Amino acid sequence: MPQTGATPIARQFIQAWNAGQRDVVDDLAAPNLTVAYPHFPEPLEGPDAFKEMLGQTHHFFPDLTIEVDAVLAEGHQAAVHWRYQGTFQNGEMFGVEAAGQSVEVTGLTRYRIADGTVQEERGVVDNFGLMMQLGATPEG
Repeated sequence: MPQTGATPIARQFIQAWNAGQRDVVDDLAAPNLTVAYPHFPEPLEGPDAFKEMLGQTHHFFPDLTIEVDAVLAEGHQAAVHWRYQGTFQNGEMFGVEAAGQSVEVTGLTRYRIADGTVQEERGVVDNFGLMMQLGATPEG
């Protein structure tokens, strides 16, 4: 039986970031889901757009796994501190070609939940740490 409440729904929904777990989006996303991170050119609208972006992420990191470090919830919102690990195996990111670089990246995501579904996901990712682990160096 699916769990209800902000904490368990957030813990379940963030599992979509794990490689091979995109079906979580079908189970828990609201039809009007919005997903926004500062490094996105614009917010993603709808579950299909989110799943497409997850597919692109999993192309770069086919073994990506996410671990929840902490969840703080109040009412219909939950904030999740997380870390993901993976191996950069395909494509180019930040001007760096994939060469099997292992990464561990942290971030914080806030979920807005209503009627047992995730309405909104907004977060921040340590992309500077990711760049350094991939071997990208900022020009200065």
